[in-house]
Amino acid sequence: MSKEPFSISAALSRITRPDDHYDEGTLEVDESMELEELANGALVPKRVRDPDLTRQKLLDAAFGEVRRAGFGGASIANILDVSGCTKGALYHHFAGKAKLVNAVIEECLPGYVDAVWLAELEDVDDILPVMMAQVDRLGREDAPELLEGGCPLARLASGAGELDEGLRKRIDGVYRYWRRGLASHLGKAQFNKTVRTDVEPSAVAEFMIASLHGFLTRPPALRNRETQDAFAREFARYLNNLRPVA
Repeated sequence: MSKEPFSISAALSRITRPDDHYDEGTLEVDESMELEELANGALVPKRVRDPDLTRQKLLDAAFGEVRRAGFGGASIANILDVSGCTKGALYHHFAGKAKLVNAVIEECLPGYVDAVWLAELEDVDDILPVMMAQVDRLGREDAPELLEGGCPLARLASGAGELDEGLRKRIDGVYRYWRRGLASHLGKAQFNKTVRTDVEPSAVAEFMIASLHGFLTRPPALRNRETQDAFAREFARYLNNLRPVA
């Protein structure tokens, strides 16, 4: 007997019928879903691969691993375990550990800078109180999750002497990205007359980032309330000095 040709309508009717009693365990299928037939004739949804999602899972896991262990200590096994991806998937998206690390620097670190430091300054006329609040929360429970274990950029940059020239340049590129973004916001604040016009935005941005880098390089376990308050107090003093003279 010849086998009937595969029909999506017939397949749908074999899985569920409109008159059937609904059960929470019933698989609902629509006509846009691809199906495949197993050897025993059972129909199951075809597994859909999402390469973009897989790549992002690998990047997120690698970012966490590099923040935890640094570049040299980052473990491919840990990255695969956290991401739930296979080694084949990793090497499909990244030619090796070095390529994965490069992607972390170029894609994850600018995202960190945006999420923690720059995004809150968007469309704000007076950025100085916002920047002070960013420093104040460093010692509190509502500190950004990305800062657990310290600033990832500061942590990675502190070991730059052990890295090859290519990695050092990529890390410096992230600092330049941060500096340009912060300087742009400071320039807008000058236009809004909330920051003095006799200061150079790029120089102010460089000093602020260097100050934050120095403080955040110290691990959270070595930052007590006294050191946190002292840093916040002096940072606030510097920000207040940027106010236009009344």
